[in-house]
Amino acid sequence: MRTDNLTRLIESHHGEHLYCHVLIDPLATVHNGDHAVLAPLRNALGEQALTRVHRADLAHAPQLHPVLVCLASPGTAPSRCLLELTARAAQRALFQQRRYLCGWLFSEASSATVASHLTALCRLPDSNREFGSYPVYEPVRLELLAAMFERLEQGPWWPISDWLFLSSGGRLASLKGQSGRRHPLPAPARRIQDDVGLIERVLATWRVLRAGSHHAHQCQIPAFAAVRASNHVDDARRLGLSEREDIVAFALHHLCIHPRLHTVPAVSEMVDAAARGRAPLAALLARYSEAQWRQLIECLPKSESRL
Repeated sequence: MRTDNLTRLIESHHGEHLYCHVLIDPLATVHNGDHAVLAPLRNALGEQALTRVHRADLAHAPQLHPVLVCLASPGTAPSRCLLELTARAAQRALFQQRRYLCGWLFSEASSATVASHLTALCRLPDSNREFGSYPVYEPVRLELLAAMFERLEQGPWWPISDWLFLSSGGRLASLKGQSGRRHPLPAPARRIQDDVGLIERVLATWRVLRAGSHHAHQCQIPAFAAVRASNHVDDARRLGLSEREDIVAFALHHLCIHPRLHTVPAVSEMVDAAARGRAPLAALLARYSEAQWRQLIECLPKSESRL
């Protein structure tokens, strides 16, 4: 997406009764001088426009806490120039493991209230109701958290009325917050957050494989690729795989060949052999050529085939 088109899309979500914020993560590994994004924002808006989002796990390093930058208050519009600056930064860092620019947040609430809400959102309970800290504002983590709700508006976004971010596949996603009773987090939320490193590894490899495709329509991963990858990671574990390399191999073959690949008897046998520790799954799957894979998946729905 062109930067000017992305900027216009972000702009269209703003209302004159809302605050417009952009969230920046100083922990991100930054390229192309993106750390300089915060400096022009500070120069244009003043220090008072910057609010730190407290992270209990980084209490010893407050300079690394996320920064919520207020681009516009109720009654004013965000600067087109500053929106373009943030949009470019978001696009440049799209495929980094941790992104410097996490998204744009619109709310009737003040910066301090939104920052406190983000801090609370990052505390996820386990099955024993013990809380751990997870930076769920990171786009891939946020995508995975949002996908756990049957309807997006059921998520705990409020008082953020509109939360925009670039999905794992580069599409501008929107989470609409609603006031009222807060829906509880789904039980697997914390477990899936623990899998983010594994999921991002799968995504990085999938992008490399797609970049080498001869088919133009296969050059980019789908809009919400992280959710697909997470589903296959869950499938791999359900079928008995526990080694990280086996899980990665399982997920990539399902993403690149067919999402129901494990239902093919020959593949099911290989998965079972890997789960029993007889051989690495990647080595077993490597025995088949692309032509042989095409033959193996002939019995599966062609509409879902990746080959």
